[in-house]
Amino acid sequence: MSIVKRIEPLSAMRIAGILYAALGLVAGAMFSLIFATMGSFPMKDGQSALPFPLRILFGGLAVVFLPIFYGVMGALMAGLGAALYNVVAKWVGGIEVEVG
Repeated sequence: MSIVKRIEPLSAMRIAGILYAALGLVAGAMFSLIFATMGSFPMKDGQSALPFPLRILFGGLAVVFLPIFYGVMGALMAGLGAALYNVVAKWVGGIEVEVG
């Protein structure tokens, strides 16, 4: 058994940022599809929920904005989590892991 005594916050931020940006890309693609198909489902008065240019704009922005937002927030939270882990691990000893 090995004990993880410290996690480098910048390393955790880099990995989490990349993983969360990938998740944001998937979420952005789903939002893009939702906005693109909104016109297929008219409201009660026969009009679509959003005009075509707004649907394309919001869908396109989702594919760009969500990966950036998810990546930045994921990196910040992972860095904070790693820093907090380092403080608590000094008090209680860390996490035991089996490597091999």
